[in-house]
Amino acid sequence: MDHMKLTGEDLLSIIKPNYQVTKNFNYSDFICPCCDTLKLVPAFYNHVTLLEILWNRVGFPFVVISGYRCKLRNADVGGAPRSWHLLFATDVRPADKDYSKIDILWEAAEGLFTGIGIYEEHIHVDLRPETLIWRG
Repeated sequence: MDHMKLTGEDLLSIIKPNYQVTKNFNYSDFICPCCDTLKLVPAFYNHVTLLEILWNRVGFPFVVISGYRCKLRNADVGGAPRSWHLLFATDVRPADKDYSKIDILWEAAEGLFTGIGIYEEHIHVDLRPETLIWRG
C-alpha cells in the first residue's frame, strides 16, 4: 500500500491549531479572517481578560464576531478608516443570537472598556485612551 507523504504546509491546511488564550476564548476568535493575522499588541491580554470578566458579569455565553482586522478587511466591512479594529478591538454578540441581551452586554461592559458601541446585533469594545460610548 502506498502512503502519501504530507508536508508541514499540507498538515496546516488540514489541521488548524486553535490555542486557548483564556477559559472561554481561543486565539482564533480574534484573527482577521481574510489574512489569518493577529497583532498581539500590549493591550491584547488585558482586553481578553476583560472579556472574561464581561462573560462572568452577564452570565451567558457570547461570541466574538470581529477582532483584529487588516486594512483590507476593515474596508470590506465598511469600518472607519481609523477603526480600533486595526489595532485591536472586538465586536461580540450573544452566542444564542438573542439580541434582547445586547443591552445587558452593553451595561456590563461599562467600567471595563473605554470604547463601547452598541448596535442592533452586537456591541463593540476597545481600550482607547479616552472614554467614548455610542450607539451605532
